[in-house]
Amino acid sequence: MKLEQSFFVGVQDVDARKRITNKALIEMISNISMLHGVVAGQTYTEGTSPVSWLVISWKLIVYDRPRMFSTLRVQTWAQQHTKVKANRDYIVYDEQDRIVARATAVWVPIDVESGRFLRVTPEHMAPFEPEPEEQNFPDYSFPPLRKFEMPVLQSLEVTADRSMVDYNDHVHNSNYMDLANLVLPEEVYQSSFDDVMIIYKQEIICGDRLCLEYSEDGGKHYVAIRSAQTGKLHALVVLSL
Repeated sequence: MKLEQSFFVGVQDVDARKRITNKALIEMISNISMLHGVVAGQTYTEGTSPVSWLVISWKLIVYDRPRMFSTLRVQTWAQQHTKVKANRDYIVYDEQDRIVARATAVWVPIDVESGRFLRVTPEHMAPFEPEPEEQNFPDYSFPPLRKFEMPVLQSLEVTADRSMVDYNDHVHNSNYMDLANLVLPEEVYQSSFDDVMIIYKQEIICGDRLCLEYSEDGGKHYVAIRSAQTGKLHALVVLSL
């Protein structure tokens, strides 16, 4: 079952060229994911389901960047799943029905009361009516991320504040793009990265001290978001042109 929703590109969603940002696209696909959960009856935003879903990784490919005040149409659907995770894909269309972006994500079910991960069951997936034959990136798989070590070219310590936190008291998914942008060198920050990957390892809550570490290798730009106290990895953002 595909779900579709339209989104307006506002002034907060564009860069200096008045073109949509990666953060805004991630926000759109995050919102339609949550909406699909509501339709399927599996989200704690409604307070009625014992099961909700947590994203653990995004992959976003951008083909074109619509301008401010345009309206985009986003589709999402559940596709393949295993006993421990489920994949979800997205397509973003502009006002001329051209595809401007594709994305994929990995989600895991959690018990709302305990916060523990659950095994993915046919009962969890059935309300979403998966379409496993439709895949945006059939040959792509997210790399395993047990640890991340790379020479650090630039670093910055920050504190997660109230403006970053959403309704579940964690730093919101799309705000990881803001954190990554803080440590990028100016000439890198000015680039329009059309290939974005985010892997989430551990939640960030308000007041957490973070160390943002920038690295580069082979044309790919990496930002490791770590605990400033323990060095433990919270997330990894990878950007490519």
